[in-house]
Amino acid sequence: MIRIAVDEAGLLERIGAHDPRWLEKASLRTAQYRREGRYVPGSEFWGDIKAVYIALQHEKCAYCESRLAGSALASKVHEVEHFRPKSRVSAWPPTRGKGAVGYVPPCRVGNPSSRGYYLLAYHPFNYVIACTRCNSTLKADFFPVRSRRRTGASTPSTANAEEPLLVYPLGSLDKDPARLIRFDGVLAVPRRQRGPDYARGAVTIAFFQLNHQDLTSRRARLLGGLWLALRTRDAPGLPADLVELQQQAIDQACHPRGEFAACARDFVRLHRRDRARADALGAMALRLASG
Repeated sequence: MIRIAVDEAGLLERIGAHDPRWLEKASLRTAQYRREGRYVPGSEFWGDIKAVYIALQHEKCAYCESRLAGSALASKVHEVEHFRPKSRVSAWPPTRGKGAVGYVPPCRVGNPSSRGYYLLAYHPFNYVIACTRCNSTLKADFFPVRSRRRTGASTPSTANAEEPLLVYPLGSLDKDPARLIRFDGVLAVPRRQRGPDYARGAVTIAFFQLNHQDLTSRRARLLGGLWLALRTRDAPGLPADLVELQQQAIDQACHPRGEFAACARDFVRLHRRDRARADALGAMALRLASG
C-alpha cells in the first residue's frame, strides 16, 4: 500500500473536469440522507467518477497494489470502494467466511452499527478503487475503530476522531501507509513494535490478508527480478548504458505505477543499508518465484 498523491482541490478539479454535474448531484443526495438520518438506496452514481480514481491509482488496487486491467475493463475489475461503509457496519473479525482467519486483534475494534456512515456515501475522500478480493470479499461492510464510532460524521476529517484501524491511502487525510507498514522481503509487517501505529499496521495487514500466498508469490517474482537488477547495476566494469538500463528497471519498480511499489521501495532501501540481508532475501525471493 502506498500513498496516492492528490490534495482536496486537485481531486475536486479532476472530478469536475470528468463530470461537471457530479459534485452538485452528490451534495443534493447527501442533503437527502441528512433529512432521512440514514442512507437510502436509490439510483447510485458514484461509479460515474470511477475513471478519476483509476487514473490516480495507476490502475492498481488501493490496498494490495495488485495491477488491474485498464480502464476499458473498468466495469469488470475496478470496484469503487467506500472506505467507511455507507449503510451499516458489521462486527469484525467475522466468525465465518473468507474474512474469518482466527485473528485476535491487538486492541478493541469497535461495535457493529445498523447505521453506516451515511453522510459520507458521496464524499470524494471516502472512495478508492479496489480489487474484488479486497473490496467485496474482505472489506465488505467492516470498519474496525479503536474509539467511539462516529457514523454521523459529515467529513472524513471529523470521523477520524474514532481512530480508524484501517489506513486510508488517498491524499493526506491519513498517515502515509509507509509509516505504518513495511516489507521484510515479500512479507508485510507493522512498522512499529507497539502502540497505536503498531495496532493500525497489524490490523490493516490482517484485514486485507496482505501476506496471503497469492500476494507473496507475486511479490517474490518482483523482488527476484529487482535483486538481479540491483546486483547487475553494481557489478564492476559494467558499461554505462547497461548500468542506466538496470537503474531504469529499478526506478520503474519503485514508481507509484509499479505493482507492489511499497515492497520494491523497502527492498531497495534495505539493499543500500544492509547488502547481506538484501542478498539473502533476494535469493529467497528468486527461489520462491522459480518454485
